[in-house]
Amino acid sequence: MVVRATSWIAAGILIGAAAFGLSAGCANPVESDRILALGPDPSGQHNGPLHRAGQPCLVCHTDGGQARGFSVAGTVYATQRDAIAVDQVLVTIVDAAGHKIQKQTNCAGNFYVPEQDVALTFPLHVEIECTLPDGTTKRSVMGTRVERDGSCSTCHYGDPSKVSPGRVGCTIDMPNPPFEAPTSCTDRRGG
Repeated sequence: MVVRATSWIAAGILIGAAAFGLSAGCANPVESDRILALGPDPSGQHNGPLHRAGQPCLVCHTDGGQARGFSVAGTVYATQRDAIAVDQVLVTIVDAAGHKIQKQTNCAGNFYVPEQDVALTFPLHVEIECTLPDGTTKRSVMGTRVERDGSCSTCHYGDPSKVSPGRVGCTIDMPNPPFEAPTSCTDRRGG
């Protein structure tokens, strides 16, 4: 009786190991490489709405990915050159089917549209509306349409260059008075 139970346990372990091996072998190596390439989160945040500001959100936040899927997600900064996060920016997205979504950035400058909210049809029209430090409002419309990738930082990263238009910014140049970096940032569960 003990031998038979041990055999069943051993068989169960082998079947479990084989199933794990098959499922591990089915992982998407390109996706895994993109996630590993992100490295550790520079913000020190462990997941949640405040982490990985300025990074390509949909690397992980995609249907079947490691985290809840987003249709679109990104980070808004003070300017294209200044990585100062801006809170309460109104982001308006209109898809090819006429769906209009509005989200506000959180204190890390992040916004996101969960896939469950709406299935967006590309291309997307995007605009932002920022309140400048002097209290005036600045509206910026993206000059091109988003054709295929809902991660803003796939194109908008770093300073403006031959390969990037720069960060998504409220203004081109720092206004006077200037934006200031947030002194504290707590999760409002925005998005």
